[in-house]
Amino acid sequence: MSQVAAETLQETASAYRWVVMGVWLTSSVVAFMIISTIGILMPAISAELGLSPFQQGMLGSAAYWGNLTLAIPVGWWASRFAPKILTTVTMLLGTLCLLAQALSPGFALLILGRVAFGITVIARQPARAFLTQQWFPSRQVVMLNSISNAMFGLVVGGGIAASPFIFAALGDNWRATLLSFTALFGVFTVVWMIFGRERETSEYRGQLGAQDVNVLKGTLRHRDLWIGGFGFVGPTAAWSAFLSFYPTLMLESYQMPLIWSGGILAVGVLMGGLAGLGLGWVATAHDKGRYILLVNGVVIGATFAGMTLTGSLPALLVLTFVNGIAFGFWPVLYSTPFHLPGVRPREIAVSLSFIQMSSSAGITIGPLICGALQQATGDLRLSLAVVSFTSLSLCVAGLLMRYGLSSRRGEDTRSS
Repeated sequence: MSQVAAETLQETASAYRWVVMGVWLTSSVVAFMIISTIGILMPAISAELGLSPFQQGMLGSAAYWGNLTLAIPVGWWASRFAPKILTTVTMLLGTLCLLAQALSPGFALLILGRVAFGITVIARQPARAFLTQQWFPSRQVVMLNSISNAMFGLVVGGGIAASPFIFAALGDNWRATLLSFTALFGVFTVVWMIFGRERETSEYRGQLGAQDVNVLKGTLRHRDLWIGGFGFVGPTAAWSAFLSFYPTLMLESYQMPLIWSGGILAVGVLMGGLAGLGLGWVATAHDKGRYILLVNGVVIGATFAGMTLTGSLPALLVLTFVNGIAFGFWPVLYSTPFHLPGVRPREIAVSLSFIQMSSSAGITIGPLICGALQQATGDLRLSLAVVSFTSLSLCVAGLLMRYGLSSRRGEDTRSS
């Protein structure tokens, strides 16, 4: 192949990377949007199935149980497969899991369907690591994750805001709402099958071929990976507790319609996505990731707690706006696996599964702690306020991390 032809091929591949990652990331955040709308559907589900507060907490966290217990082994096993086929299979299985939830006759099958759907999400994560390494240089990883975070805010926030209207349009039928989500996810599955593509450069194949046989040992030896994982636990615990119980608190305490409480939560998610773009740039250009974690951990706890103390819509909008900006830390901490010294492709894939497991741990325990506290005290407001300050784990990560917050670890040799 001539030099000109090679350069043309390189340009084509580089341009197409945005299509590949755009489709993959959109499909991923649609999955999280579907999971995150459970709080809007919870009153109807609870009324039909007669759920206790603790059972509601179980339902709110169930999609992350498999991630919590199986993330590392599933990530290690799934990292053996090519990203195109891995993504296709897990999305097909995910669609079937959503269908099972919509058709479930009782609580047990509904829980099982959410657990299984969560496992398909975690099994898909190694594909993201491989595709990122195949298509993007390491100096662009934080920015790519910032774009992903913005998409998360737009899609998940938009989904939370839209779900009360969808729910109402479908006759307040939670099963019909889940069926509509099933159809949406099925469409994205087909879109990925059409547009998803891999790009294995000679350097990537060389790195993959040189991979240490003991992938798990190589992955878990990194101190910053453990600290970064701990940093995710607290904020995600507070966030998931609010997604599951905040609409109920506002409805019972202030007779606030689900449309408004869902909108408040959506504003926070949306701002978190957009703020991630700015904070990701600050962390990359000015190496301020540590300060971002220290400040944002405090702000998240304070604003969440404040949201439990008032029914004033203007005050709540200000609080959720600031809270959302504080959640812009996500792409900074999520990029940790790509910046670890001497890390290899499969180790990055398993590291992302570890990070996902850590965030799932928070998302799992948040609703469970809140539900248990409410059942013990009878005070949902106090329960949510207590869970709010688990976000301080982010400050601990900011204090203790050494390498994982900086992308300035030498020149990247991969082509862009």
